[in-house]
Amino acid sequence: MAVRMIDPSGVHTKRRANDYQDFMAVILVGYGENLYPFNEGTNVVSKALLPVGNVPIISHVLDWVLDGGIMDILLIVPPVFHSSISNYLAENYTNATHPRARIDLKRHTDGEKEEDEIRSEGSGRAALDNAVGITTEREGTARLLKRFRHHIKNDFVLLPCDLSPPSYLTLASVLDKHRASPSAVLTAVLYEPAEPVRESEEKLFVAIDRESDEVLLIQPLEAIEDELETRMALIDSCVRPPTSCTDSRHPLLSLSSRLLDAHVYVCRRTVLDLLATRRPKDLDSMKEQVIPWLVKGGWQRGLGERWAPILAPARRDPFADALSRSTTASQPPFGTKHAVFSISSPSSDQTPLPRTGNVSPITDGMEMSLDDISKEQTSSRKLGSGAYWRCQVIVAAPPAPTEPVVAVKGGKVDKSKLKAEADYLIRANSLAGYWEMNRRFLRTLAANAPVTPRPQSAAEDSGTSALISSSAQISPDSLLGEGTRVGDRASIKKCIIGRHCVIGRGAKLTGCVLWDFVTVEENARIENTILCSYVRVGEKAQVKDCEFGTGFEAKPGAILKGERLVVGQEA
Repeated sequence: MAVRMIDPSGVHTKRRANDYQDFMAVILVGYGENLYPFNEGTNVVSKALLPVGNVPIISHVLDWVLDGGIMDILLIVPPVFHSSISNYLAENYTNATHPRARIDLKRHTDGEKEEDEIRSEGSGRAALDNAVGITTEREGTARLLKRFRHHIKNDFVLLPCDLSPPSYLTLASVLDKHRASPSAVLTAVLYEPAEPVRESEEKLFVAIDRESDEVLLIQPLEAIEDELETRMALIDSCVRPPTSCTDSRHPLLSLSSRLLDAHVYVCRRTVLDLLATRRPKDLDSMKEQVIPWLVKGGWQRGLGERWAPILAPARRDPFADALSRSTTASQPPFGTKHAVFSISSPSSDQTPLPRTGNVSPITDGMEMSLDDISKEQTSSRKLGSGAYWRCQVIVAAPPAPTEPVVAVKGGKVDKSKLKAEADYLIRANSLAGYWEMNRRFLRTLAANAPVTPRPQSAAEDSGTSALISSSAQISPDSLLGEGTRVGDRASIKKCIIGRHCVIGRGAKLTGCVLWDFVTVEENARIENTILCSYVRVGEKAQVKDCEFGTGFEAKPGAILKGERLVVGQEA
């Protein structure tokens, strides 16, 4: 399908009955603050379009979402990257290739802002910056979700644009986990990182009930010094039998500091209703602010009771409605209230966004104040109906490896029988993560060998010119993009080379990632280096363990090691 910029007037509101979607995907694209030098200089590429195996990383996320059965996707991007991402989607997610997908692309600034935000933007320096198109403030993910809440009509899964999930973790399995837990307002994905990535990510201290997968604590590890302070309510929840919605016994907690947050959150629609009660200036990050709120509210009685009317609103029982219309069943006494229940998010037209004051939401024609809802829920909890809410997790960790039998052929080890690499979830939100993602691609490429890395072109087909010299050496675990030229006696091992690159005569590349339109001149030596688009490495230059931003030029004969440079800089 061509990328469908969904019309708010309701062009796509009429759908077949069998096309019902109980979840929507919301993908947030940021600025890549931790990806220097990729995020500075001229012609900066969006984090969503960072190439992995010569394919933008956003494609890995979109394909994971579509394979999971979600066709409604809201993609929220910074204004500066809207055009490039829109062009990519229009070329690669067409009516022909993805006929059922509905991708709604929005800028950060397209969301509905409140009066105090508009006033602050219209004053002083902010007004000048807005007038010339400068964004001085990076929007927090929680604030963005609040602005776009009217675009999200049902339960949703929030995802980053830089995710590469392992083969054993499907989005369908994550959604099924949430569906199977009626009391869950949140299902988050935590993961064990690969060793090269571990030190570059923010470490967390996590408490999980392994029996129920309920998460009771998520806290940055750096905030814990010599002592850990926690409320007695958390301790009580581990030793006291349940007596209310927020009391649940957790006799065995697993405490871990090795897990990281994947920023994959399956949420009830009512989480947005909770955000709607907060002032925009009080909202920042979902990961650092809102998710710990929700987790704490699952066991802290005060928070749980205050938020229950919003997160788990009482609703009329449809079975009781049907029974009341039955001509054969015995009727309840006149005046008996309908039963209430709370298992999943009501649709947006049934549950208006709550306000900070007392309001009277209308649910299917039944008026009930917040106090009434609270009383109904408290009553149902005392009766042990289980009408409460909690937060749960899925931990993505590689399966325990099995030791294969290593075959020996003619005194040599058969490499095809060696133990496979562990399959980790990876995020490209840091240089270490981006490196690891590309290395995994190369390992996959090697495992699927033989692969012919030499692309065919119209010139080759016509016999007028050869893109790759016959004397060039290119390993099977390398990938060359369309239109790339390789000179005589050049050597390329374990590399990903983008489109329309030029590798000069006698150049030697090992373990490198080259984006599009990179030029490596004659006899240059490059090892373990990332070269962004339009980088030029001069003749006989020696580069090792470096990352160069878009347009950087390494002078002929330069010797560079361990440098991160952008255009205009010198080592």
